[in-house]
Amino acid sequence: MNPTLSRPLLRLALGAACILAPLAHAEPAKCTYTPIGKLPLRYSGPELAITTEGTINGKPAELLVDTGAYATTLTRTGTERRGIRLYATGRHASGFGGTSPIYASIVNEFIVGPVRAGRSNMPVVGSFGDTPSYDGILGAPFLFQTDVEISLATKQLTFFVPEKCGSTWLGYWGQDVQEIPLRRHDQDHMNPKFFVRVNGKELEAMIDTGASISVITADAARRAGISLDGPNARRNGEIAGVGNYTASLWQVTTQFQIGEETVKNAEMGVENSGLNMADVILGADFLRAHRVLFALSQNKLYFSYVGGEPFGQRRKLEPWMVAEAEGGNADAQFALASIYRSGELVAQDKETSAAWLDKAARGGSPYAKLYSGRVLLINRDYAGAASRLSSALERLPAERRGALWLYLARVRAGQPELAKSELAAIFARTERDEWPKPIGEFYLGTLSAEKLLAEAGDSRSKGKQRRCQALAAMGDWYRAHAQPEGVNAIEAQIKDSCDTPELRYTKLGD
Repeated sequence: MNPTLSRPLLRLALGAACILAPLAHAEPAKCTYTPIGKLPLRYSGPELAITTEGTINGKPAELLVDTGAYATTLTRTGTERRGIRLYATGRHASGFGGTSPIYASIVNEFIVGPVRAGRSNMPVVGSFGDTPSYDGILGAPFLFQTDVEISLATKQLTFFVPEKCGSTWLGYWGQDVQEIPLRRHDQDHMNPKFFVRVNGKELEAMIDTGASISVITADAARRAGISLDGPNARRNGEIAGVGNYTASLWQVTTQFQIGEETVKNAEMGVENSGLNMADVILGADFLRAHRVLFALSQNKLYFSYVGGEPFGQRRKLEPWMVAEAEGGNADAQFALASIYRSGELVAQDKETSAAWLDKAARGGSPYAKLYSGRVLLINRDYAGAASRLSSALERLPAERRGALWLYLARVRAGQPELAKSELAAIFARTERDEWPKPIGEFYLGTLSAEKLLAEAGDSRSKGKQRRCQALAAMGDWYRAHAQPEGVNAIEAQIKDSCDTPELRYTKLGD
């Protein structure tokens, strides 16, 4: 569910590996199914995305496993942590969140499982809805070079090479495994598609490991007889991804069928991004309830139900998330802190939220450090805030909001010169047309208040949101520098145009 790019950058090294015993449905000694590499999987980041481990330029790297991405790319988190230079390309990537500029970079070494690539050119996705913790994205061209099995139950991805298997049954892990045909893919669209039925209507589907929930496009929903204005549909927030925008999301009740498996009263999402990668995107919620094998050698998808709710949709606090948090996953602990703070999936409990947030921060979650640092800033513990925020930015060097918060904490703690030098170094890595670079320039004294508001834009849609962000940031700067006249002027403007539930902001101290 990420960039629209092209061409594989890396190739699997098909080395020696153990050979599986002959399959039950195969003739003895004729079909061997050889695992040539295994990647451990984990849940990472505030969205608990599916990631794996790798190495970039000799440093450990966290990589998003994204069958919905059309290329293997780096993120700004990955390049800025390693000092990798970016080169403008003039190209853009598309995603649920909008569009993002694509940069070029030169990487000296890239290692993932059995793959080792030397010096090579790699694209870089410029921006996401939230700053990603992962350093890069393993896209469809990398993941679908050979047969690949995904098992979230065991947190493992396995690459296979068949030999003399022909049409031999490859669902080796159980008696209840089903198979359905895959549609042939081409070099520009490596993720294979297949057919499912929604309300009895045949629709084209794909599995996207980069999507946290399963969704139907608004157009496909209409073709399946689903009305977004009907009693079985309700607005359910938005989806963020590439870029700084979001796609609207509805929740609908429908009947879903894949192969001989039918899910009655399936509650699925409907999105209106207009990307149309497929009619139906089956995300991580579907994968947690299924084990799947992309047998590209046979153009078949093998799958079996392994338990749980196929379309969790994040409608409640799900057991797997609690298990991750209790098992020590700091990012899952941060997710629980957010859930208890918002009160959207459980009864609001600020004490429980604070306990999980502190545990997550101490456990190393950069997002927990970022937001707990902001809480300390609001509560006027400026030294503590600076420590937390500085630690967060070591893991999230492309996080510009956090850089602004760190500046405020440093100034409040009596370190204005350090505040300025740190912020200047961070925004020196920011492109001229990137938001919130104008706010950073205002903080550094190189852009006037009038020009900042002009750069933010007018009072419509994106411009209104950015204008309110700029006003709030200006108010925080005036407070930090003890300029009450500026604070009063900003407060009046905020009250006129920004003091609504959609545009609420938090003062970082008085």
